[in-house]
Amino acid sequence: MSGPDTEPKRTPVVRTIVNVWATLSLVGFVLTVAAGLILWSKGLGARPEPSALEANVSMHAWESSIPTRYEEMKNPISAAAFDLNESASHYAEHCAVCHGMNGKGETAFKGTMYPRPPDLTSTDTQEMSDGELYWTIKNGVRWSGMPAFGEPGENDQHAWKIVAFLRQLPKLSPEQIIVLQQSHEAADHSHMDHDH
Repeated sequence: MSGPDTEPKRTPVVRTIVNVWATLSLVGFVLTVAAGLILWSKGLGARPEPSALEANVSMHAWESSIPTRYEEMKNPISAAAFDLNESASHYAEHCAVCHGMNGKGETAFKGTMYPRPPDLTSTDTQEMSDGELYWTIKNGVRWSGMPAFGEPGENDQHAWKIVAFLRQLPKLSPEQIIVLQQSHEAADHSHMDHDH
């Protein structure tokens, strides 16, 4: 005779193992279906606009890859030592080709890269800590067009200057952006003339 009292009882450990396996199986199934839909509908090319799900998963994976100690890191370049023209020159040399001199990502690469070059003046970017921006500049973003710049370490003044410039981007007028771009181009031409 069977009944509620005769069924084997599961211990808390067994219940936990069953729940973990059920959760992992469900997550695996969802990821498999999502990957299948992506491959079936668009493939893994960089041109198609990613779905909201794909963009969210990618963003969370990238954010969680930044070591937590960078969250509290502050830019060692003080406001008094900040030179807008010099920082803009570093930004123009390394970043503007993909992000644009105004930081909005509206360049020739916008529709041909994945992830798309983000708007560096956006709230999402500006809410990142100095250390998180620095880590991204120094290490790049795997499986994207964002390269790593400079040598490993936490005292790269060029990268910190770019971080300082990123903080100024939302405050700059279009006219100021043009002046900074022209100043960088003039400095480039001057260096080229000296090299010849």
